Amino acid sequence: MNKYLKESIKYLLRSYPVIYPYVKEVERMYNMSHDELQGRNERVFLKIFRKAYTKSSFYHKLYTEAGIKLEDIKCLGDISKLPVVTKDMILHQSDALLTTSKWKLLKNRTSGTTGTPLTVFEDWKSIWKEQAYFYCYRKRCGYIYGQPLVSLRGNLGKKDTMMYVHISNTLYLSSYNINEQTVGAYYKGIEKRSPQAIEGYPSSLYNLALLLKDKGLYCNIPVCFTSSENLLDFQRQLIEERFQTKIFDHYGTTERTIRISESIKHEGYSINEYLKDRVVSTSLINSVFPLIRYQSSDVVILKENTKDERVSIDRIQGRSGNCIKGKDGSIYNNAALTFILTYSHNIRYAQFIQKKNGKVLLNIVPEAVFSSQNLDELKQMIDLKIGLSNLELEINLIKEQDLIYTTRNKYSYIISE
Repeated sequence: MNKYLKESIKYLLRSYPVIYPYVKEVERMYNMSHDELQGRNERVFLKIFRKAYTKSSFYHKLYTEAGIKLEDIKCLGDISKLPVVTKDMILHQSDALLTTSKWKLLKNRTSGTTGTPLTVFEDWKSIWKEQAYFYCYRKRCGYIYGQPLVSLRGNLGKKDTMMYVHISNTLYLSSYNINEQTVGAYYKGIEKRSPQAIEGYPSSLYNLALLLKDKGLYCNIPVCFTSSENLLDFQRQLIEERFQTKIFDHYGTTERTIRISESIKHEGYSINEYLKDRVVSTSLINSVFPLIRYQSSDVVILKENTKDERVSIDRIQGRSGNCIKGKDGSIYNNAALTFILTYSHNIRYAQFIQKKNGKVLLNIVPEAVFSSQNLDELKQMIDLKIGLSNLELEINLIKEQDLIYTTRNKYSYIISE
């Protein structure tokens, strides 16, 4: 009952009547020309910068020590004069970033998948702005809040299987309980609701899709929203096949400094600087906990030959830890290694684990019909793509329960220590 009430209240506090003014603001931005949007973003940035300079002890100290005066930043083009802020710089002094009293704010923490969790703060205004972007984005993808939705994220724990919340018309399924014993109930629950959309971690949706495949079952859900993990090609293929759906992938951070959604541009949410080895972004929605030129270790790969002035993104390479390194120093990331499940046969799951450069443990969860021939094909594929001479490779056949997940039940294709 407590979880039911929690999800009901959370939905009400973010419902359309509450976020309506911010939805209208986002809709106006969608209709702006590039120059109009740049002008709007410049005004918002300057307002946040001035507030940070005068009311945040962290930024006032940082900027004055860098010799930056309030009047030195006059336009968006001046943002490059400001020093980059890293997670390590603010890790133990989140309170110093604040521009208002802490008692007015809500506290959140990053997942800590790339190190120590960071405490971040937000007010209800920034929460409603964030929700307005979600509302407008999903509406353009074909889903309107209030239509039947299936949610396969971390809302329910191991002790729960499913929960239907009436006010939001949402069927919550536990991502911790996807197995042969529950797949039948999950399938019946989905079919009963005839959902317009399903949302979830890519790994959770993939796990359920695998079990549906085993049972010879299909669902018909027009729209699918994935987030929180890298969506790999083989996952997309099976999820779209088994759910008869179209995936829209979303990338964002708990710090709320950047938002990138597949096929939909979200300019106006942040100022983003795409550098060779990282992303530097400035949030335009949270002035109480401003993050100005905040550095992420994620790498965004841009498309070449973009015809207009807007940035066109090819893919997000993911966390810096999501790669393995060969003996010669070559780096192989998620995108480069997805061939393992894309072109190999009779493998349900794979997980790379590296604790030392040039040495890799590859854990495989095989299908029941996995053979020595399949193993030889796998080795040949790895040799073709990476070169077995460049890796000291150990392949283990494991059970599904031995895969490594984070405390938030997120799956990593690559674990690099």
